[in-house]
Amino acid sequence: MLARTALARLGVVALAAALLGAVGVTPAWADAPSVSGYSPANVVAGTVMHIAGTGLAGTTDVAFTGGVDAAPSAVTDTDVTVTVPAGAQSGPVTLTPATGTTPPDLGVEVTTISRDAGVVVYPHTTYVRATLSAAGHGIAGQVATLLVRAIGATKWSPAPNPHTTNTNGAVAFLVKPTRTTQYLVSFAASTTAAAVRTAMTTVAFRPTLSITFPVVAPILTPQVFTGAVHPGVAGPVKLQRYLSGAWHTVGISTAGTGGGFTFKIAAWTTKGIYTYRLLRPADAQHLAVSTSAKSIRAVDRTLRAGMAGADVTFLQRRLQALHYDVPAATGTFNYDTLHAVIAFEKVQRLTRDGVVSATVWSKLGRPTAPRLLHPLSGVGAVEVDLTKQVLYYAVNGAIVRILDVSTGGGYTYIGSDGQPSKAITPEGHFSIRYKIDRWVTSKLGTLYRPAYFNNAGYAIHGEGAVPSYPASHGCVRITVPAMDRMYSKLTVGMSVWIYHT
Repeated sequence: MLARTALARLGVVALAAALLGAVGVTPAWADAPSVSGYSPANVVAGTVMHIAGTGLAGTTDVAFTGGVDAAPSAVTDTDVTVTVPAGAQSGPVTLTPATGTTPPDLGVEVTTISRDAGVVVYPHTTYVRATLSAAGHGIAGQVATLLVRAIGATKWSPAPNPHTTNTNGAVAFLVKPTRTTQYLVSFAASTTAAAVRTAMTTVAFRPTLSITFPVVAPILTPQVFTGAVHPGVAGPVKLQRYLSGAWHTVGISTAGTGGGFTFKIAAWTTKGIYTYRLLRPADAQHLAVSTSAKSIRAVDRTLRAGMAGADVTFLQRRLQALHYDVPAATGTFNYDTLHAVIAFEKVQRLTRDGVVSATVWSKLGRPTAPRLLHPLSGVGAVEVDLTKQVLYYAVNGAIVRILDVSTGGGYTYIGSDGQPSKAITPEGHFSIRYKIDRWVTSKLGTLYRPAYFNNAGYAIHGEGAVPSYPASHGCVRITVPAMDRMYSKLTVGMSVWIYHT
């Protein structure tokens, strides 16, 4: 805000009058000079200002506080027209020769611009803020428009939804850049303020990277990594491997206009840990970005029940991370690990043999995620997929355990009533009605700790034989150790969904 008061330089006026009078010439400022005001009251550099008064015809210069002055573009006895120069500040304005009077304050508008963050990482936002004030006070009710342009562009574009300054003369625009962007705020002219723009501010932008890395993969098998730059940004992307204490570029791909890219990796010849990261170099509109390091274990053994070693431990931990029913990573390919592998093969639609081949290792690196058909929030529930022959135990609508099962085999048998029946597991929505915490023997066989889900005698129960295919009379068989882990979780009233996919 610039407040200005005109000051007199009477010595110059007196000397001029004496010289002109001596030769009989009427002085240009013969009338007593007087300044009555300014128009407009609030100005900025570049504004055409009128200084009103009487006896002003001899004005040759207008000096502004800030050490700048300007020659009038037009002068009459009652008006001095001048363009406010750059650098003018609030304070006194002096006319030369002098006016001899003190006019009202002149307000020169002051604007500021700032941003909450100088760098925005996708998909975050920041605020661009601006203020408009005069004579040290905010100007309220002024319409402000945010103007936007990308680095390298020459044209400003207005953002939608202009704002209005608050009582402090301030506005705040929420922005979500997708490239490094320049901003300024334009205040519209009104009856109390002239049109004015702020200086420019820049918000740098950093995209993000995503990539599908396998956690484990077999050696002697080429790999394909896919990823994307977010938002969709075209340009080069580098794949780097950490080796001998430094990062080395081992591949360069080009992201398309949608941001997607692919890397094809040659087969690893030896087993071990391979560590990679992605790097997208900076360009004129985007800062550089890299991913965190990610390690891949390359394996070379086909694993079977009875084997032991570090790779078995890794297998067990990987199955645990994917929510398959492995109680502990022992390093030995035991009974629980076998059934967890079979459950994994079922979900991935692989051969159900319990053997961890190169195909299984590859799928362990990039598994297909199972999904619930009837997710329930806030409570435990069970879903049995008859097609895949697995049981999902879920809490709060998310799978927390996947078990290998064997359900109705579809064969005909003689029931306890002496009549032929078909071995089919009923489909639909049930709930656990009651449980028996011991071995139960019936005419059709022996059930371990059964949890009955209807009144016809169908149950989820432990069984000594759980083949990889449907084989029961209609119950849902799981292994005896699995039933010990699940019995307390299968509470009376719990929902049980059974279906084909």
